[in-house]
Amino acid sequence: MTGVLRPDVHAGKVAVVSGGGTGLGRATALDLAAGGARVVICGRRPEPLDSVREEIVRAGGQCLVKVADIREDVTPVVDAAIEAYGRIDVLVNNAGGQFAAPAEDISAGGWRAVHRLAVDATWTMTREVAVRSMIPRREGVIVFIAFSPRRGIPGMVHASAARAALENLASGLALEWSRYGIRSLCVAPGTIATEALDENYTEADRRKWAQAVPLGRLGTPEDVSGLISFLVSPGGAYVTGTTIVVDGGADAWGAGYPAPEVASP
Repeated sequence: MTGVLRPDVHAGKVAVVSGGGTGLGRATALDLAAGGARVVICGRRPEPLDSVREEIVRAGGQCLVKVADIREDVTPVVDAAIEAYGRIDVLVNNAGGQFAAPAEDISAGGWRAVHRLAVDATWTMTREVAVRSMIPRREGVIVFIAFSPRRGIPGMVHASAARAALENLASGLALEWSRYGIRSLCVAPGTIATEALDENYTEADRRKWAQAVPLGRLGTPEDVSGLISFLVSPGGAYVTGTTIVVDGGADAWGAGYPAPEVASP
């Protein structure tokens, strides 16, 4: 377990990471722990969470696992963090889920399922952490994970709409909660080479996406987690209410492929 910042940059801090067992959540938990934070990770599956905890503990860090479905109830996660460590300094809202489908095939139930986790559960977690720990203590950092490119994504209109809501939420909360010493910001990753990408897409898909990235490659989870670790550190103390894009230049490149053909009547 190594980080790009000094090993005590997060010393004394308590960080909660939702969806902390895999992908960006796992990398973020490892990076924050590498900086000295005591980390609480939550998710629905115990096996990946336990694996992350073991990795952190082997490296000398502290990690608490809470198996929970935050769509149903976030209170057990917040309870566990406060009971174990007394407070929450950093919240990384990483949990989310989506499926690829043409817009016309997304049912009301499918739409609600994505938004229930990405938007509703995230808001519930954010509010409870803020009310129970950050607002009373007059400090804290809240990170939301969005998508880049920050445009419509074919086959993912439900998911990209949900993540756009989080980008706006990060901005709005910064305006309201800065008076409590709370920073709120959004990180928008591009296409990141996580386990889920390997499981659900082909090598040909990955090569095609990499060709639309000016840096010539897909991102790694560590590309994102290193940025998050910096933003929640003292080095990011004047950053709030904004979105930081980490996508190898894909958002700047724009439409990397020809537009789809117009369907015949």
